[in-house]
Amino acid sequence: MPRWAARSRAALLAAALAACARPAPLVRSMPVAALPGDELAAVRAAVTAFVVGEARGEESVDTLLAREADVVTDGVPLARRPRLAGMPGPGTGAVVEFRGHVAGDFAWAVVAYTWQADDPAGAEFGRATFVLGRMPAGWRIRHVHASHVERWGR
Repeated sequence: MPRWAARSRAALLAAALAACARPAPLVRSMPVAALPGDELAAVRAAVTAFVVGEARGEESVDTLLAREADVVTDGVPLARRPRLAGMPGPGTGAVVEFRGHVAGDFAWAVVAYTWQADDPAGAEFGRATFVLGRMPAGWRIRHVHASHVERWGR
């Protein structure tokens, strides 16, 4: 065997033994939806689902709220539906502007949304700030403050 091959083989063997002697670095596994690049997308999805579901009057949106969540609409704390300002009843809602940030296990978003009644009487416009927390089941809304924008203009 050539001398260079014997040295390469010895170096490879030494590296393999050294790797076995030290514990492998701990790699924290995260679900795909929680990868850092997807965090803001997950926050946006939770906020959008809440706005759309709240506009429809769907009770299932309560699963997006943390147990101790509070909702303030036009300065009044609300626990009944509709909880977002400018949504007087069932209709169609949409997020039209979204600006969000993630910092560790907390996130916040500032959104503009619209609400359209099932009859074409006219659309309403609102703005809201959401504070979310990361929980085992995903991002959950801890606080919402919504305001009806119509009276101040857009």
